Amino acid sequence: MKKLLFFLITSFLFNLTVDAQAWRMRRYEAVFGIGTTHYFGDIGGWSKDENILGLRDIDFTQVRPSLYVGFRYKLYEEFALKLNFTYGYLHGDDSGDANDGRNFKFYTGIFEPSVQVEYVFIKEKEAMSYLMMKGRGMSQFNSSISAYVFLGLGGAFFKITEKENLLNVDLEYTPTALVFPLGIGLKYGLNTNWSIGFDLGGRFTTSDYIDGYTSVYSESNDVYFFGVINIVYKIETGPNGLPVFKK
Repeated sequence: MKKLLFFLITSFLFNLTVDAQAWRMRRYEAVFGIGTTHYFGDIGGWSKDENILGLRDIDFTQVRPSLYVGFRYKLYEEFALKLNFTYGYLHGDDSGDANDGRNFKFYTGIFEPSVQVEYVFIKEKEAMSYLMMKGRGMSQFNSSISAYVFLGLGGAFFKITEKENLLNVDLEYTPTALVFPLGIGLKYGLNTNWSIGFDLGGRFTTSDYIDGYTSVYSESNDVYFFGVINIVYKIETGPNGLPVFKK
């Protein structure tokens, strides 16, 4: 009886230690995703008088695809740095909107590398719980949801294809811009190594030419959003603090 009690107490204390340090065991994460883009700019959309809170500018017929890869490093349990590479298409069309008669249309391929800081406000629970009994270890996976907000800095490199009457507009511009990502993300653990997640983030840019057009009536630079469904692979951290790819 005393031996059983000893093992139970030891197991409990061991679990507390593992739970407190678990995030250190897998500080690196590789992230892969597919998603959508949505553009807000000078082509398409509605004026402020016709558009309460900008909701009429949300047009799902203008949504286009994106691909994403990233690499996350956990600085602390609540804070992480992530390197991102995203490629997507933006699309805008005057048809059916405030400037229907103008008949401008464009497609833009955009490549965005960025770095972001994440703050986790709903933490992941420890993925593995251990029971040490008679010198043997048993493990059981516990699924959990975590949530975070992010803020970053990046660049946008874009190529515009003008369509319809926009072909008659001749503008000189630089096809690059700074972008400032801001958004929120969720993760759900599938097993010890894999999670799925979703990120939604706006990109506030320093350019008003991502759609190939600007106007004297334009009051702000172009904005676009990425919504990404991703899969996350947690990489084991070695004793030297570096990722371990092979055992």
